[in-house]
Amino acid sequence: MTGSCFVYVLFAIAVLGIAHFCNCEAVLSEKEQDKVSKLPGQNFNVNFAQYSGFVTTNEKLGRALFYWLIEAAEDPASKPLVLWLNGGPGCSSVGFGEAEEIGPFHIKPDGKTLYLNQYSWNQAANILFLDAPVGVGFSYSNTSSDLVTNGDKRTAQDSLTFLLKWVERYPEYKGREFYIVGESYAGHYIPQLSQAIVRHNQASGENTINLKGYMVGNGLMDDRQDQLGLFQYIWTLGFISDQTYTLLKLQCGLEPFIHSSDACNNALEISYKEMGNIDHYSVFTPACVASASQSRMLLNRRPVNSRVSEQYDPCTEQHSKVYFNLPEVQRALHVPPEVAPSKWDTCNYVVNENWNDCASSVLDIYHELIAAGIRIWVFSGDADAVVPVTSTRYSIDALNLSTTSPYGPWYIDGQVGGWTQQYAGLNFVTVRGAGHEVPLHRPKEALALFKAFISGTPLLSTPEKSIRSEMSELLQRCQKKLKLGTCNIIPVVCNLLVIQFKLKAIAHLCNCEPILSQKEQDKVSQLPGQNFNVNFAHYSGFVTTNEKMGRALFYWLFEAAEDPASKPLVLWLNGVGYSYSNTSSDFLTNGDKRTAQDSLTFLLKWVERYPEYKGREFYIVGESYAGHYIPQLSQAIVKHNQASGQNTINLKGYMVGNGLMDDIQDRLGLFQYMWSLGFISDQTYTLLKLKCGSEPFMIPFIYASEACKKVLKIADKEIGNIDRYSVFTPACVTNSSQSSMLLNKKGPFVSDLSRVYDPCTKKHSKVYFNLPKVQKALHVPPQVAPHPNGILAVNSWVNTGKIVLPRGDADAIVPVTSTRYSINALNLSTLSPYGPWYIDGQVGGWSQQYAGLNFVIVRGSGHEVALHRPKEALALFKAFISGTPLTHDEF
Repeated sequence: MTGSCFVYVLFAIAVLGIAHFCNCEAVLSEKEQDKVSKLPGQNFNVNFAQYSGFVTTNEKLGRALFYWLIEAAEDPASKPLVLWLNGGPGCSSVGFGEAEEIGPFHIKPDGKTLYLNQYSWNQAANILFLDAPVGVGFSYSNTSSDLVTNGDKRTAQDSLTFLLKWVERYPEYKGREFYIVGESYAGHYIPQLSQAIVRHNQASGENTINLKGYMVGNGLMDDRQDQLGLFQYIWTLGFISDQTYTLLKLQCGLEPFIHSSDACNNALEISYKEMGNIDHYSVFTPACVASASQSRMLLNRRPVNSRVSEQYDPCTEQHSKVYFNLPEVQRALHVPPEVAPSKWDTCNYVVNENWNDCASSVLDIYHELIAAGIRIWVFSGDADAVVPVTSTRYSIDALNLSTTSPYGPWYIDGQVGGWTQQYAGLNFVTVRGAGHEVPLHRPKEALALFKAFISGTPLLSTPEKSIRSEMSELLQRCQKKLKLGTCNIIPVVCNLLVIQFKLKAIAHLCNCEPILSQKEQDKVSQLPGQNFNVNFAHYSGFVTTNEKMGRALFYWLFEAAEDPASKPLVLWLNGVGYSYSNTSSDFLTNGDKRTAQDSLTFLLKWVERYPEYKGREFYIVGESYAGHYIPQLSQAIVKHNQASGQNTINLKGYMVGNGLMDDIQDRLGLFQYMWSLGFISDQTYTLLKLKCGSEPFMIPFIYASEACKKVLKIADKEIGNIDRYSVFTPACVTNSSQSSMLLNKKGPFVSDLSRVYDPCTKKHSKVYFNLPKVQKALHVPPQVAPHPNGILAVNSWVNTGKIVLPRGDADAIVPVTSTRYSINALNLSTLSPYGPWYIDGQVGGWSQQYAGLNFVIVRGSGHEVALHRPKEALALFKAFISGTPLTHDEF
């Protein structure tokens, strides 16, 4: 034993002596050599291990793929292994997947500093990022021709070779549960690699790569379905003209998605020009103006994942380009200078433009892998105009799978995260408001989706009851009790007698203020809660439109902030508010005709009170059901002026936002919009067209046919608790019951919420305008004030022929699709090309001039355009009243 120990000691001394003589480091395993200690710009600690390096996939030609393994933050030995792949073809999984989507290390705008992503997917699994094929990211080949001979087949084979060799380096992952996830052109890579793994396992009789499932986001699946869905999506949201939509279907409908013909490319160039400089990968967020030229590569089939896609920072890709070109970063990731690219880029355009083989469809692989028992999930961000949700829906329909669960919403934090449907062998999930890179735009929702996928559990199908909603309900009850207080009635009654019945003699007896003109009596001095001064006058009060019945309409006039005498007069229309009648039956006998007649009577009497507005340029603006009010009132004014020979009401034009125009077209457009964005199932879409397509659009639910009622209830259930007036903003969870009344038309058309930052703005208005002191300030006597629980929509005047139809494209009540169908039904000739208009260097929306009508879309806006896009709405309004075109130049 002693002799044996002595031999070992001599051996150790000899080895150390050689090591010292050779000046070598201690010998490390290949895995240990690949370990990453700390990254440049990382000023925080992490509780997980990470490794990066190369695996040679072809010794003869010298092909090697770069990987980056980031182990799970907790108990990595018990967690599955997930391979993440980006697409292009030719784009880096490191540059996109790790650095701006699912990885823990994200890059700040300086291109040098990192920050920790709180929604990193390594919270739930060990994540392996792979840059494939060679030429992508840091992956390389010693044979230069390899870069121009890549294609689907070799990418799948090289990736399989990589995995088999990689698990030899990391044997602890042999047989571990394994999943593949990715997006975009990885819609080809992932099923093709999965097929290669399954076939290899069957041939070898081993499960070294223990593939359990895969998940593809906004991925290419079938050229024909992808093209059809893309063209429908960009037309449905108003991004392209009718003519270009027709041209795209004709020239590109049967073309491959990658490397299309010259005729198709020409049509795509036209569509790009019409769409303008928006981020096609996230259509409602700002574009990165620093790299606007790259967006030209989108529709002509350059890399499908080649440009910026963002939530808050539109230039995340640019930060990656800086960071991964830093020599110290490449050193930390074990990239030797001799194999590093001369300039690292997020996408390699040589690879993309020389792609050798591209399957026209991978649907046959889906069928094969479903039969093999592989778990398959397909997800889609619904704000992507590259491979939109519409394309995915058409591709899934082409699989002809039976459904195993009802279509419906899934929830996160009490809000609709998207929609989902389970098919036999496949689960389809949409992520509301996300673009092409779902984890970038909706990171929390993406992490919830990923956890559900790898655990095989369903997403939450009901909204959670939160503390916030309970507190809000409690506050609401308290506010109702506060409103039961009394106020000093006598002065108000006195003034009512003076104003309404002109009993001036009693003014002194009632100890009222000195007698003022009607206009002076209507002047508003200061509003309750107004802790700032304004530089304009405003007035409010009532004008009686029918003495016999006692009908009176409430108005609120805001004069222009500067030089009101030179500004036109604009009437804004929503609904009712404080307007009243002394005849209760009037509330049950309202309609379009009487509304138009009473509004005309109001105007004629109102200008007697405000004679300075007689003959002043006059415009009418409004939204929603005012799509009826405004043209009907305009018609009444024109006919009155013709009959009287006077222009007391000098109507010059009107503008209607997201307004009802034609029942059949409005219905057709609404149903198509909801299906195209993934809100309803295929079956419900078909039923809606069949059962409700010819029904009047705006009637109480009780008057709809029983057949239509049933389908509307199904649609309502599928859509869930979203704000249909602004489909990509949160719903007011304290008032979710009201949103369920939208499709079945139980409530007034402008009765629900619409907001951008605060989803409960309507609730605040209800509280404020029910306060007695507010009603007093606005000259609303208690005996004519509505019940505290009534719905308020004040008719307001703003002082600041042509017809303009603005539309917000995130409205699911009267969507842009409905308006496009209605305008087409007018059969007007066009006077200008369809195209984008700009504000602050970003696309504000799209516009087209017709003979006698101008159509304008406001990008990212809901039903109430001025609420969701106030700056754009003001620019639109100024252009309308001045008769000048919107800005069509980017800068």
